[in-house]
Amino acid sequence: MKKYSTYFGLAGLVLLLIGLFFYSINGLLTTLNIIILAVGVVCILAWVVFSFDQIKTGLSSRSTKFGTNAAFTMVFILGILIVLNILLARVNYRLDSTAAKQFSLAEQTRKVLRRLDTDVKAVGFFKSGNEFQAEELFKEYSNISSRFNFEFIDPDKNPGMAKSYNVRTYGTVVVEANGKEEKINKVTEQELTNALIKVTREGQKKILFVQGHGEKQISDSENQGLSKAKAALEEQNYIVEQQVIAQMDSIPADATVLVFAGPRSDMFPQEADRVKKYLDRGGKVLLLLDPETPSGFSEFAAGYGINVGNDIVVDASGIGQLFGTGPTFPIVSQYEEHAITEDFGVMTFFPEARSVSKSEDTPAGVTVYEIAKTSQRSWAETSPITGNEIGFDPGQDKMGPISLCAVAEKSAINPATHEDKFDLGTGDVKSRLVVFGDSEFSMNGYFSVQGNGNLFLNAVNWLAQEEDLISVRAKDPEDRRLNLTQKQSKMILYLGVILLPLLIFAFGIWVYVKRK
Repeated sequence: MKKYSTYFGLAGLVLLLIGLFFYSINGLLTTLNIIILAVGVVCILAWVVFSFDQIKTGLSSRSTKFGTNAAFTMVFILGILIVLNILLARVNYRLDSTAAKQFSLAEQTRKVLRRLDTDVKAVGFFKSGNEFQAEELFKEYSNISSRFNFEFIDPDKNPGMAKSYNVRTYGTVVVEANGKEEKINKVTEQELTNALIKVTREGQKKILFVQGHGEKQISDSENQGLSKAKAALEEQNYIVEQQVIAQMDSIPADATVLVFAGPRSDMFPQEADRVKKYLDRGGKVLLLLDPETPSGFSEFAAGYGINVGNDIVVDASGIGQLFGTGPTFPIVSQYEEHAITEDFGVMTFFPEARSVSKSEDTPAGVTVYEIAKTSQRSWAETSPITGNEIGFDPGQDKMGPISLCAVAEKSAINPATHEDKFDLGTGDVKSRLVVFGDSEFSMNGYFSVQGNGNLFLNAVNWLAQEEDLISVRAKDPEDRRLNLTQKQSKMILYLGVILLPLLIFAFGIWVYVKRK
């Protein structure tokens, strides 16, 4: 029997592993599992009994001593690795390998965090054990900026703190800095970053939507209105108002950006003169001009090197059919290098737009950029469009790509001297003008489609000299996770991490015994 003792030992080891494996997978100690484990134990005991002399001799042999030394060496190396792991745990480095960058912060958030010049504290009120998701997000923020700090409070255990912050619901986060605080009830990156902006900005900049020429209304919540654009701007800590400048002696000094959203009639000469003087002292103007907008606005833009075409852009690429639109809804998917379109990789589309391009004769001192262009399978149609027959006319129409947006910038002639909390009144003050060949892309009906809203906000941010807010806002990433059941997870663990190494180890023992 002694010559078969080795086989008893191997068989016993295999049976023990099989029994433990099925017990771990099923979570039940069945009769079959008990029998397999019992037989395995009996085989191991038989191996010990029949190989006792050999085991005793082996323990006192020279090779055993070497093995003992090797074991001590392994323990020493393992100790070194544990110490290194403890030290490296203090160094926080994360790599997001997901295709959609699911666990990375948006570039907008990173820019805001890098520019923090004051300490910010986020206080989350969660029931104990429910703060995990918020904590992971807060850790990402604090990894980028050491000025971002956070803590969690259980309102049930510390009702006094909840009362002092006037918190009445679980999941509320209070962001505070410089004596200001903002509450958010939905812990998302977008909400947290917006709160961060509000408590760290010194004052608020005003976006003034001009009225009196048939422009779209920021108070209108219908598809034709601009209430979504107004709400998005207010989320970024802007004051948004609308006024009739014809009733004023001059443009208000606190107006950071003037917006003309789809005017239907021309400005009076006095109004145009006021807007020009406003630009001369470093003002910022956004013109959203539809094909039917009167020529006075086109002439105004021409004074800054921007040519607004008397045409309608036609897109024959067929991409618009994906959105259920026709050829007069041009799609833009290519953008020139500019702060407004930095890292802008989403499509935008413009219902019935006109061309907006750089003039051949640009005034001295003015820099003009074309930043959004249609595809090569598009053109600027100069003839009236009647019926469904639309065709390119060589010699009359301009072949694509067609620019739908241009920006102009120049040094202010008579910069404002009033104190500006945002340092706009120091150094080389710039006058800025952005012209789009369409206003409907910013309406409620299209604001949330693809990148339309982002492009509008980026244009306003650039005009307001808030470049750190320019980027595509955080979106819900595609869920690319692989969901496994508990049983599948355990099978992968034991097969790949435990069983395979043990088989290699057993094979090594078998080779060793055979050589002996």
